[in-house]
Amino acid sequence: MPLLTYNQFGGCVQAAVPRFAQNWLNPQQNDAVSAPPAPPVFIVAGPGTGKTTVLALRVLRHIFVDEFPPNSIMATTFTRKAASELRSRILSWGVATQQQALTQAQANGDQPTVQWLQNLDINQVQTGTLDALAEEMIANDRQPGEITPTVIEGFMAKGLLRKNVMFLQGRHNNPDLETHLGSFNRQFPGVSSFTSKLKVCHSFADRILHDGVNLNAYSTQGQGHQILADIVNEYHNYLITHQLMDFALLEQEILNRLQAGRLQATAQPLQALLVDEFQDTNYLQEQIYYRLCQNSGAALTVVGDDDQSIYRFRGATVEIFANFNNRLQANIGIRPYPVNLIENYRSSERIVNFFNHFISSEPTFQSARVPNKQACIASANWATAPNQNIPILGMFRTNIQTLANDICTFLHDIFQGNGRTIAVAGGTQFSIQRNPNGDFGDAVLLAGKVQETKPDGQPRLPSLIRQRLMDDYGVDVFNPRGRDLAIIPEVMRCLGIMLECIDPNATIQNSIPRIRQTTINTLNAWRNAGIQFAHSNPQPNLPNTNSLQQFINNWANRNAPNMTNWPSEWPLLELLFTVVTWFPIFQISPEGQVYLETIARTIAEASQVSNYRSAILSGTTYDNNSVRDAIREVFEPIAEGEVEVDEEIMPYVPRAVFPIMTIHQAKGLEFPLVIVDVGSDFRTNHHTQRPFRYPQNSLDIHLTEDQVANYSPVGLARQQRTGLDRAFDDLTRQYFVAKSRPQNILLLVGLTSQIEGCALHENATGNIPNNWSADGGASDCDACDFRRFCPSPAQYRTNGQTPPPPVAPG
Repeated sequence: MPLLTYNQFGGCVQAAVPRFAQNWLNPQQNDAVSAPPAPPVFIVAGPGTGKTTVLALRVLRHIFVDEFPPNSIMATTFTRKAASELRSRILSWGVATQQQALTQAQANGDQPTVQWLQNLDINQVQTGTLDALAEEMIANDRQPGEITPTVIEGFMAKGLLRKNVMFLQGRHNNPDLETHLGSFNRQFPGVSSFTSKLKVCHSFADRILHDGVNLNAYSTQGQGHQILADIVNEYHNYLITHQLMDFALLEQEILNRLQAGRLQATAQPLQALLVDEFQDTNYLQEQIYYRLCQNSGAALTVVGDDDQSIYRFRGATVEIFANFNNRLQANIGIRPYPVNLIENYRSSERIVNFFNHFISSEPTFQSARVPNKQACIASANWATAPNQNIPILGMFRTNIQTLANDICTFLHDIFQGNGRTIAVAGGTQFSIQRNPNGDFGDAVLLAGKVQETKPDGQPRLPSLIRQRLMDDYGVDVFNPRGRDLAIIPEVMRCLGIMLECIDPNATIQNSIPRIRQTTINTLNAWRNAGIQFAHSNPQPNLPNTNSLQQFINNWANRNAPNMTNWPSEWPLLELLFTVVTWFPIFQISPEGQVYLETIARTIAEASQVSNYRSAILSGTTYDNNSVRDAIREVFEPIAEGEVEVDEEIMPYVPRAVFPIMTIHQAKGLEFPLVIVDVGSDFRTNHHTQRPFRYPQNSLDIHLTEDQVANYSPVGLARQQRTGLDRAFDDLTRQYFVAKSRPQNILLLVGLTSQIEGCALHENATGNIPNNWSADGGASDCDACDFRRFCPSPAQYRTNGQTPPPPVAPG
């Protein structure tokens, strides 16, 4: 008999955690938490239905009811931010529950329970992303004399592929390879540049492992296939030989060791495995989870939502989730216990009805969803309150500048003004007021892409919003992914100064072979920007001591005023943190802090593969080599756009800053006010925009899936739907995620060209984000999401669906 029954555990949680004192779990949540360890629990959790709460409480149930030691429980999720949130809840609720149970046991004189509770260490629960946990598994599994491989980031892995594999045997310009790679991307300009070839080859190397592809069989299909297979094999062999791993190889190594009976330090004590965001699992990860359970007998819980699977481009295979029942039976020999979480506590009733309608209105998409998928129900206690159940809002303008201005005015009215009153048909009015402690951080702009300029340099919506908010209202924007790191003025100056310090006048840079001219131009632009900045004599600028120009001169001459001799080794990271003292933006701006941390991580990452550990040598025969190495391993990848900004560096953005995010960044987040860009780029019906609004052909990711389908265990499952169908599916899921983020207000924005195909217009630009269906017609409403654009409900083609809720004009 357990020391605590489930009912006793629930009572302790309710008594110890204030949020549960009045509102315990709903019946479906309770089913998920109370289910016994076996059989595996399969939780389909719609948006806002409390899956993190359920996952945290199920972990605690395993501890307090099933009496699993905390260190025998592993919980994985998709992002570091989500893992941090899950761990925070497990610890805070777990410690409080432990103390409450201990108090009750002491009062009852139950000494065995007291002793057991006192020995519990909730902190020992293993939480993290699979990759983070995999690194720990590898480290804990090291055998005597065995070297633990170093895990490298994507930009560094791609650099090693470029330098050590792509140029061998003239592969970089092999016509057979180029022809074959062209079948992976049929969009203009195809795969002809070296950069695009490198990108496809690196992505394909990951795909081989993620999908369990039989590379030998694939290689026999043609000369191009053989060359590509050789590239993948040599790339993987290079990493393994040099004790390096990218993340795909790391996961493959985990599976290999599990299959060989290793990783006993992890598998042997494991009693419970909980997997969050299972819909974004790839085949390799799925096999790791199943093998962990097979080797340990651990209880398995998976949580996810196929409608929110938006990471296909990273190898995610939503079909694994949608067909979980059969796949679990095939791998472990047991059927799961299914639970559907459908009560939404995030959003108002109108928003819930709206995204329910959006995801269910396309008939051909329904077969791609989990069988018998249930719609969400608005269950927040305020969800139907008349003053909070605001209609879906639409703001469409004839040009992007007007749209940006009106969005900023809308935000200003709410967060700096007296609020905004919305009038709808029939004379009903809704007043939008900020919370007394509210600020711009309570809102967000979500878009498929957040780059601030087009390829021709023209500003996009995020750039115009940034400019208007700052110029007119003094509000900063947080959009670290919006600009290429290489062209941000402060970054250019900082990196240019560093280059002038280690390599005055580009003497060594100019001696490096095979640097592309565009990269050289970027490096020189940085140098010019740094020199000009130094000439402005920025603070601190005490004469002859620590002025920036004097600092550069001292470095150029290797002159150390405050030291007897110039050090024989100077870490590049130390140089960076010295230079940034002249750049307050890197210290006070949220975006600046992200940029600084990105550069610092790039240097630290390069030190793992550099012969000189990202240090600048002096007084040795290797001085120039160390500088050359730094330029190639640190500055060149940034200049070529290979280093991506990781917004998770900044876990909490100040409330006074307005965030702009991709829909992928916003996964798992919620905001009181969400603005979704459903078409600010779509001024005309241009073919290059169709992949982002209304695909007419299979996209590169779906072409790649089809390329390997016959050689992968998941190929057949994917090809139940055509590549074009999958392109529509992905776009539908992406905007379902966007439209299910808001708590109170959803504002859809775009150009008027998006709504001119309504029943009164002829020339619409078909648009899935704006509710068009895959058959070329609008879903329920001829061209738009908004009821106000149709003269009467008779114009809805409901197909048994409920029309979307009323929409107010913006």
